[in-house]
Amino acid sequence: MILKWILPSWIFLSSIPVLDLLNCSAFLASAVNPPYFTALLNVTVIHPNSSVSINLEHGRYGQESPKRAVTGLLLEPLPINGVTNRLGCDARTRFHIPPNITHWIALLERGNCTFRQKLIEMSKEEGEVSLYDEYSA
Repeated sequence: MILKWILPSWIFLSSIPVLDLLNCSAFLASAVNPPYFTALLNVTVIHPNSSVSINLEHGRYGQESPKRAVTGLLLEPLPINGVTNRLGCDARTRFHIPPNITHWIALLERGNCTFRQKLIEMSKEEGEVSLYDEYSA
């Protein structure tokens, strides 16, 4: 939910959203639900006039996700044929990766395909990890 607060900062081309996913710990949701892993999120928005850092423990790793610490620039998918694509399910999903950026993180909305499919599409562009937005934009 706090990620929504950060999204308007992306309007400024000089803003640089950076995300650290720190050590995660195993947590069994319930006997019915499959296990998932919690993640400590350290979100920093860097802007020429100010920077904002937020630490959260609301992240979850699914069974299909690599469980390791990552740091990178937070990117959303490019539009497909002029249509906003925040789901990341389409094989044509691409990201604008700025020059000299080697580590980046895809921000994707939940829905329309499995988490596994989102990871497959995102990994074609060598992204570090996918984040799923639980709330509609």
